[in-house]
Amino acid sequence: MKKIILSVGIVASLFASDKLLNQKELNEVLKSSIIYSKLQKDIKSGKIKVRGTFKDGFYIINLKTPRGSGDFYISKDKKYTILGRVLDNKTGKPLTAKFPVNKQIVQNGIVFTFGKGNKDLYLVTDPQCPFCRLMEAKTKENLEKNYKVHVILYPLSFHKYAKAMSYYILAGKTDAEKAKRFKEVLGGSNVWKNYHPSAKEKAQFDKILENSRKAVEELGARGTPSVYNKDFDQINWTSLLAPKKAQAEKKTGTKK
Repeated sequence: MKKIILSVGIVASLFASDKLLNQKELNEVLKSSIIYSKLQKDIKSGKIKVRGTFKDGFYIINLKTPRGSGDFYISKDKKYTILGRVLDNKTGKPLTAKFPVNKQIVQNGIVFTFGKGNKDLYLVTDPQCPFCRLMEAKTKENLEKNYKVHVILYPLSFHKYAKAMSYYILAGKTDAEKAKRFKEVLGGSNVWKNYHPSAKEKAQFDKILENSRKAVEELGARGTPSVYNKDFDQINWTSLLAPKKAQAEKKTGTKK
């Protein structure tokens, strides 16, 4: 019985993600690319993390940086590097690979959780991001009722007040209080301006936000808001609109 269970586990893992290239294979493929010389220094220092797989005649190389994640392709014969997307001529969809996600890193980056549902969602969000505010306004009722939303705060450097807003949210003592503050800020409230954390509190909050940054890097999020399901597959946030609201927006052409 133990052997059967183990075999089932192995099969499930194969379907869960594409087979990764081992380090030797990855090095050989990388070195064949014309752009390797530009990446070599950052790869060796650990600034860029690299994974690769072979699928449908292409090596798919995934690069993870502090700014996000992206793929490029190398042909089977290693003669060509393709920067951009490779499209399937039948479906029109880009060729992609599902790389395994370290669940523990993602879990460590969760700042708080809200919602009464039993379906898990992971939300990468910036409290000053206008698109995050739009998502909050249009999905809040559906999310609260039907999902358990795990929030990963990611204040973007070019948003002047995002970190101060994040500090205000993080000062909440419970998940419920953090969620309340989060919704206040995304709703346009300026109450965060009245909160002035001490140096000790800032240091504590910065450690939490660093864990969130690592979770964002692990998920490969390229912007905010970014939403992932329980399997860490990215989904479009507009799919989370309440059914009636989604239909209304579709008819009026106001869907974003």
